[in-house]
Amino acid sequence: MKNKVILLYISAMATIAASCSKSIELTSPTLLPPEKFYKTEADINLAVTGTYSLLRANYSNYYLMNEVPSDNTEGHIESESGMGVWDKLFWNASTVTFENIWINYYNTISQCNLVLSKIDGVTFVKPDTKAQYVAEMKFIRALMYSELVRSFGKVPLILDFVSNDAQVFSYLRKPVRDVYAQIEKDLQEAESGVKEVYTSAGDKGRVTSVAVKALLGKVYLYQKNYPQAEAKLSEVIKNKNYGLMTNPAEVFSIADEYNKEIIFTVQYSRLLAGAREGSPFAGQFLPELSGLNSVSNSSSNIGTLDLYRAFEAGDKRKDLIHVFIRKDAIDSAGVDFYYVTWKFFDNPPSNGDGENNWIVIRYADVLLLYAEALNEQGKWELALDEVNKVRVRAGVRALAKTLGKEQTRIAIKKERRVELCYEGHRWPDLVRWGDFMDVLNAYNTKYWRGAFPPKEFNKL
Repeated sequence: MKNKVILLYISAMATIAASCSKSIELTSPTLLPPEKFYKTEADINLAVTGTYSLLRANYSNYYLMNEVPSDNTEGHIESESGMGVWDKLFWNASTVTFENIWINYYNTISQCNLVLSKIDGVTFVKPDTKAQYVAEMKFIRALMYSELVRSFGKVPLILDFVSNDAQVFSYLRKPVRDVYAQIEKDLQEAESGVKEVYTSAGDKGRVTSVAVKALLGKVYLYQKNYPQAEAKLSEVIKNKNYGLMTNPAEVFSIADEYNKEIIFTVQYSRLLAGAREGSPFAGQFLPELSGLNSVSNSSSNIGTLDLYRAFEAGDKRKDLIHVFIRKDAIDSAGVDFYYVTWKFFDNPPSNGDGENNWIVIRYADVLLLYAEALNEQGKWELALDEVNKVRVRAGVRALAKTLGKEQTRIAIKKERRVELCYEGHRWPDLVRWGDFMDVLNAYNTKYWRGAFPPKEFNKL
């Protein structure tokens, strides 16, 4: 689906050549008012495809808010400014990135709402196609709200297409429980509308019922609804279409981006070099002036020594971190080494043209979430079975079944750290566990949530 998304998105953005009768007339929801678009099944298909493309803006800097503030990585470690505000927790309500994140998430929600508001007025050849599009929009909307509520707490809950500022200003922040209730509703309704796997190359990357189950299970877990989380996540684990890759490095192969471990991913492509439809990670995650690839690098997600030391001897996952000596020319931070992830390595022709997708949900993550749900209910022996699947794949010894609940909890937390490092899970984990203060130990709990963008605050 990756190239299909890119091509359809570019088509949607094209200018309509109305003055030339022999030219192909391209209908675009960005250039036509909604009442003149969304008339046919093809229109809806184009709009749904365009919604997937919006996810790229949401996840291109996802690591910045969800990995860099933690003990795992640092951002732009040569400077106190710019991305350095994230790893040093210098952010406040005026930090521009918060506003960008907020806008990008709500732009995507708005597109979902628009499609959902128009789809009933369109005739479909197959009812299943309509059901699929509805389910995809509800999943993406739920995904966006799950990120918003986790990052900001109470947020406006907008479920209808909003066409003017007066309507926008009428939406107030809703309690966290209300937002989660809507997320659950969207996911429960979406589950039956999509397939559990898509085999056609053109459909790779679409939302599946397994992705819906995985996100719903995660949402339950975040609310400490452990029995519900266990039940839903177990459905994912039992699905034979998904599983662990043999070697951790295989998970991130550009040549096999839809391997059996990938449950949901945001798609990028350098199909058209310079079109900025590719991913930025190859440049962002390598050290400045390193020359490790042909693009400019920015040291935006560099590992810490503490993370590097968290791996056990013989752990294959440690091989995905390459250690480089810092150059004198950029040694102002006083750090001797770079701990660079190879999960996202690529050599694109230019910045923003990487081929790497951003993995939102993968099988190992689900195994560890499932283990957590089991352990919190006192089923630590069963939980350790799941943890050990991940550990054995990584080449380290299985943990003994005699650990007990508290020691198993510690083991799960450590395993999530080393398995999912650099992927945007560490900060949310620390916050939801309440471990932020113990781990970072010098910051006020006011930083547990993102600062509410002042422009949005003034609207309320």
